[in-house]
Amino acid sequence: MMASSRERSAAVTSNVIPVRIPNRRTIPNGWESQDGIFRRDQSTSSVLEGGIKLCMRRMSDTLQLLLQSVNLAGYGASARFLGFFEKDTRYKPGREESAVDFFMRYLRNDLEYFVIASSVHANSDEVGHYGDAADDQRDGNLIKGLVGIGRIKEFGYKERFGRDPSSQEYTESVEREWANIALMKVHSFPIESIRSLLIAKMVVYGLCGHCFIISREWNLAFYPHDDFGFGVIGLGDNANVQVAHDFLAQADQLPGMHSIIRTPPNN
Repeated sequence: MMASSRERSAAVTSNVIPVRIPNRRTIPNGWESQDGIFRRDQSTSSVLEGGIKLCMRRMSDTLQLLLQSVNLAGYGASARFLGFFEKDTRYKPGREESAVDFFMRYLRNDLEYFVIASSVHANSDEVGHYGDAADDQRDGNLIKGLVGIGRIKEFGYKERFGRDPSSQEYTESVEREWANIALMKVHSFPIESIRSLLIAKMVVYGLCGHCFIISREWNLAFYPHDDFGFGVIGLGDNANVQVAHDFLAQADQLPGMHSIIRTPPNN
C-alpha cells in the first residue's frame, strides 16, 4: 500500500534536524525546506562526522609515524636521514629567503597537501635580545606577525619554567614544551605565513621547538635549519627517496649552497 502524504512527511522530518535560517533565497546542499524551516539531513551530518574522524585518525597516524622515524635529539641520526642543503659561504643577507623561496617554488604543486608538525614557540626572554639592532628588529617583526595570526605562541621561559636553567624541573619542562608537537594542514594558513615561519625558524634568536613539513604521499619530512637550508628525513620504509634526492640535487645548484645526499640502508 502506498504511504499517505502525512506518513511520507513524517518519515522525512524524522531524519532531519530543524534549523531556521531567515531570508535565504537558496537552499544549501544537504538541507531541505518545509514551511520556511531549513532542515539539515542527518545522513549528510553523518558523512561529515565520518570525514572529520577519518581526518583526525590520519593526523594521529602521521604524528606517530613522525615520532617513530625521527630522532628528535639529532635529526641527522634518524635511521632514514636522506640529507640536507646549506650555505657553503659566509652569510649574506637574503640567504634565508633564497632557501625558503626555493623550497616553496620546488614544491608549489604539492605544498597545499602537506602537513606542518610543529612545537615552535618564542621565548620572549631571548627574542629581540640577540644584540644586533637590525637582527633584533627583524626578529621582533617576524615573531609579532606569527603570534598575531595564532601561528605560534610566545612566553618567557623564566616566568613559566623558573629562573634556574640548571635544575631538573626546568630541563624537563623545556623538553616537554619541545615535544608538544601539533599537526596542522598547510592550506589552513596563508602561504605567506608559512614562508615567514620557515624563515623565522632559520634566523630568529629565541625561537624554539621542532618544525617539520610533511608529505604523506611521499612519506617525507622536510625541516628548516639554522644553516639556511632544509633537511629531509624518510618516514617509515615506504619513503620516496628519489623525490628527496632530486630535491637536494636541485638545491645544490643554488648560488652559495651545497647539498649532502645520503642513501638509507636497503635502498
